[in-house]
Amino acid sequence: MKRLKLCLGDQLFYRASSGLAPTPYAEEIAKTIIPCFDSIEQAINSNLNFEPLTSKRVFNVSMTDVGEVFLLPKLISHLATVAPESSIEIVRCSSQNIQKEMELGNIDIAIGLLPELKAGFYQRRLFSQKYKLMLRKGHPLLSEKITQDSILKYKHISINSKDTGHCIIEKYLEDNHINRLVASRLTHFIAVPYILGASDFIATVPEKLDDMTGTHFDVITVDHPLKLPEIQINIFWHARLHEDSANTWLRGLIFDLFSE
Repeated sequence: MKRLKLCLGDQLFYRASSGLAPTPYAEEIAKTIIPCFDSIEQAINSNLNFEPLTSKRVFNVSMTDVGEVFLLPKLISHLATVAPESSIEIVRCSSQNIQKEMELGNIDIAIGLLPELKAGFYQRRLFSQKYKLMLRKGHPLLSEKITQDSILKYKHISINSKDTGHCIIEKYLEDNHINRLVASRLTHFIAVPYILGASDFIATVPEKLDDMTGTHFDVITVDHPLKLPEIQINIFWHARLHEDSANTWLRGLIFDLFSE
């Protein structure tokens, strides 16, 4: 009490028959101070008491274009029901920057094939997927046996997505000295169905791309004649958010919706 009196230049409490009672000065400043204490308490407890139905949290999530097509429609539709005032903001980062951005807290969660996220990060498996060969319906390749030799007779659309783990396909082809005729090199998968549906080009794509685009485009996928590696799609988060209640809630929601 003495230290407060010295700091504030006035007495805050006096002794009464029932104990300590506030002075008029204390009652006056309490009108401003108490709401400040309430705000501090809410900030401290926000990590412990995340309420999806009332939270206005904006979750920053990193995913590829395939992830946006496959995951986002179901995720944001479900979020609108269980957390109507929260939202998802998609963040695109290079493989060199994503680790730093997650360490700084600028990205809450990353989803994909991200082998560069190791020390300091947690991860949980969502699903695995194969690579398939995508081509238009009625493509002349469908009238013959699809082999390594037969696919090399046609021009390919190459997707060299260096910012994701999908670059393993290019590395596999290079390591095995498989030389394709390349019509175009892209950095993302999203344009592939548009291109293939109007040409005789072919492309190697993750099977989830066909799950979402096959019914909307004049394309199909078939088993790939090459023995390509299967990929695992995980959800990643940094250790700094491991105990964050909102982050924990979103991780659980994504896992429940998409784990296989």
